[in-house]
Amino acid sequence: MQKNKVPTYEALSKPLTIFSYKWFKWGLVRFLLNTVGRLSKGISIGFRYGFDSGTMLDYVYENNPQGSFLIGKIIDKQYLNGPGWSGIRQRKIHLKQILSTVIEANRKENKNTVVMDVASGPGRYLIETMREYEKYGLKVICRDMDDNGLGLGCKLAGELGIKGIKYEKADAFSIEALKSANPAPNVIIVSGLYELFTNDDIVKKSMNNIASVLKQGDYFIFTNQPYHPQLELIARTLPNRLKEYWVMRLRPDNEVKLWAQKAGFTHIKTLLDTYSIFSVHLFQKP
Repeated sequence: MQKNKVPTYEALSKPLTIFSYKWFKWGLVRFLLNTVGRLSKGISIGFRYGFDSGTMLDYVYENNPQGSFLIGKIIDKQYLNGPGWSGIRQRKIHLKQILSTVIEANRKENKNTVVMDVASGPGRYLIETMREYEKYGLKVICRDMDDNGLGLGCKLAGELGIKGIKYEKADAFSIEALKSANPAPNVIIVSGLYELFTNDDIVKKSMNNIASVLKQGDYFIFTNQPYHPQLELIARTLPNRLKEYWVMRLRPDNEVKLWAQKAGFTHIKTLLDTYSIFSVHLFQKP
């Protein structure tokens, strides 16, 4: 798929010139999203919790267009079918594929798998994985700083009768929090988190912290965003969980893979969606 040129993070971080064409253009789009757009349940959730929140992500995973009146459902369907959210759903499929590969590899070595997602939100993909592998002793720890996301996940797991999964409030970037996990994970996942932070040093430090906690033979799975065709639309119109405009920094896959290798991991596999927006990386501590 041929990629269109997208603006840089630095360019999108600068305010638009007042009364310029783009100032009027994106101002109109913001107005429409904040009025008619709120008839869509998905857009309404985004404005309430942040378009980058775990609650928003869980709604995208569910992929069931809802809204006020017929027009709201139509808008919601268009919103959910955008390339970014379509890529997110493919990312979920790839996460489950890679996680299944790891679980099966551990089973062959007669090892139980303990998974911890350090910023899981509701962790719908983990709940779905638990339904398949709980009978083999799989344990899952879902962590996040968002109480709403944790509550949604806990409720869903309870409704499905899944007992091997637990939800905890914890800072994904805290080395002390990583060390406190009980039971200790042999698979750590960072899904959709690094993409939210524009400071490269924060990501590198997180990888180093995870490497210091995992043992030989343990696995590290993380996601990346090397491209997005709607980068400017998002940066000029959509608020994040901090109620700021959601300006994203794209990172080449080779760059983040190198950071993980420098942290002490060996690359095993990378999966990329058909839009080339989201990649999922599997690494192992040798």
